[in-house]
Amino acid sequence: MEPLTGNSPERPGPWILQKLEGVLVTLSICCILGICAIINITIFGRFLFGVSIPDDVIMVRELMIGAVVLPLAYVAAERAHIMVEVFTSHMPDRWQPGLNLLSSLVGSLMLLPILYGGYLDFDSVTSDGAYFFGELNLPEWPGRLIFLVGYIVFVLRLFVLTGKDAMTVVRSFTHSSSPPSEES
Repeated sequence: MEPLTGNSPERPGPWILQKLEGVLVTLSICCILGICAIINITIFGRFLFGVSIPDDVIMVRELMIGAVVLPLAYVAAERAHIMVEVFTSHMPDRWQPGLNLLSSLVGSLMLLPILYGGYLDFDSVTSDGAYFFGELNLPEWPGRLIFLVGYIVFVLRLFVLTGKDAMTVVRSFTHSSSPPSEES
């Protein structure tokens, strides 16, 4: 596996998108470490001192959003996401570029309503000044912002993959339709 900071040939697109994906993966790792720290401190605090971190469940829930959503673009770029290949694995190899194009195009179009919903939710909590009811009255907007940023980068990555896959399909058609050269 290549380092997250390197430009890999399997990850097409502008270098800024690749760097941003690396930063989001790093933030996701920080979210996971934060979840671990909060849970451990709460468990040991309750066991040893009878106290816990206030609003620990809310903090863990919001950090889970970052842990799951932030690395989605990187995973899509590596084509390492979970997929069902029951149908596609039985297709000929020459069909694979077209199937890749179909999956990236459908995926990017299916995520647009989710992205729009994330934007509407973020806009709603920021304009209302919404917060979680608890001891700390934590604001709701950071988790919504993390979700929105993660999905914006994810959709951008899928559009880049759609373009790359379209070019691969066009190249495969032009390569296969060119007449064989005659050798004397």
